[in-house]
Amino acid sequence: MPPRKQSLGSDRPDQPAAGAETLWAVDLADLIEAERADVLSVSLDVDPSRPEHQGQNPAYRIWLRNALRQTLEAIPKEARRGADELAQRIIRHVETNRPRGRGLAIFAAPGLWREYVLPVPLTNRAQYGRPDVVPVLWAVDEYEPYAILAVDREHARILIAYLGRTTTVDEETLELDTSDWRFKAGRQPSFTGRGGMGAGRGAQRDTFDSRVDDHVRRFWARVAEAAARTVRDLHIERLIIGGPDEAANAVRDLLPEAARQKVVGLVHLPARADRTEIQHRTLTVALAEEHHREADLVAALVERAAAGRGAVLGTAATMEALKHRRAHTVVLARDLEGDRAQMLPLLARRSGARIELVGDSAAQALRAHEGIGAILRQNTPSTR
Repeated sequence: MPPRKQSLGSDRPDQPAAGAETLWAVDLADLIEAERADVLSVSLDVDPSRPEHQGQNPAYRIWLRNALRQTLEAIPKEARRGADELAQRIIRHVETNRPRGRGLAIFAAPGLWREYVLPVPLTNRAQYGRPDVVPVLWAVDEYEPYAILAVDREHARILIAYLGRTTTVDEETLELDTSDWRFKAGRQPSFTGRGGMGAGRGAQRDTFDSRVDDHVRRFWARVAEAAARTVRDLHIERLIIGGPDEAANAVRDLLPEAARQKVVGLVHLPARADRTEIQHRTLTVALAEEHHREADLVAALVERAAAGRGAVLGTAATMEALKHRRAHTVVLARDLEGDRAQMLPLLARRSGARIELVGDSAAQALRAHEGIGAILRQNTPSTR
């Protein structure tokens, strides 16, 4: 069965643990739409596996204190007192609670406390004003869902990976009962091990092996159908197949065409690999595919904007496109900060535009254009 979406946000600052978001889906709509500019937004890399986070005073706590002090100094005097109380509340919470994930985002304001615990690190940043949801949006974009089909000759699992976590949604094992298999001559071949190879000789052995192979192939065909059904029903756009090379290649070839088009990589996995190994090996492929797609998107954006063909670059042109509901996809560098980072998710949501956050080399290419651009809706001329 598919993962269930859960939204466990809480506005009670005295019970922050109950306010943690369980992340199979992240609903930021109310924060994006919030008509307030008194929110202290903090995102942190609290990954406990990092050496700098393993001492008595982890590095992220030191960073948080310094960052909040600098943020408060930039706030007008009349608002600073309330903001200082929020900052102290955030510091107390971070210093008295052990990390339950690798990333942490907190949004605090009078009457508001929203905490998101993520299984992936976030960029360290602190801002005051409108809710700064960009770091969480980036994590959702970077680690968007993909399906995994882990298969060998005897066993198959279909998993969904999201935000660095995986969950099994379907599983099947090939069971062979050879007790009623009959052969014309010689003794009945034995069969040892579920789905393994039996003992036999000569033509008899060839017949036995051929029959086993036929059952295995029919097993793979069922698995391929189940995987295609899963990606279709859950609207998953990427599929990674893992397993011994023979099994992975065979199942890919047996997929219906629509599902085969969604395969972004094959990963060699030993038979019966555990979920940790499956996640580790497939995440590398998924992130590489995501970064390649981001680079292609930014390259196309820059090329189209330069030619005046359905794209714009820079803050002013993008804001104008959003204002007139001409933007289809807004592309942002993940490290974009300040008023633009706070306002753009709201403007995009209200104009019906998608947001794509990019990092690494894609973000570097976009920074030459203020870190922002937009693909326009079809049949809409661009402004240069």
